[in-house]
Amino acid sequence: MWELVIILLIALLVLGPKELPKIARTLGRTVRQLQRATDEIRQTIESEVEVEKEDASKVEGNQESRGASEVGEKKEDREEDKTSI
Repeated sequence: MWELVIILLIALLVLGPKELPKIARTLGRTVRQLQRATDEIRQTIESEVEVEKEDASKVEGNQESRGASEVGEKKEDREEDKTSI
């Protein structure tokens, strides 16, 4: 806490009472813009990860259904072989 007070006093002495509020406003705007940009990037990444997860689960589901149908086909082939004998 004391470090911040010392920094503000030095800034007041160096910049003067007229320039300090302008610089503080500019600094505040810049920090807000950086936060918005960071949030936007985070949201974009999270949405892309969700899309990838959904795509991966769809691919898994398709592979499982194909595997089950192949197993069913093999059983039918065996039963046909048994009846033909």
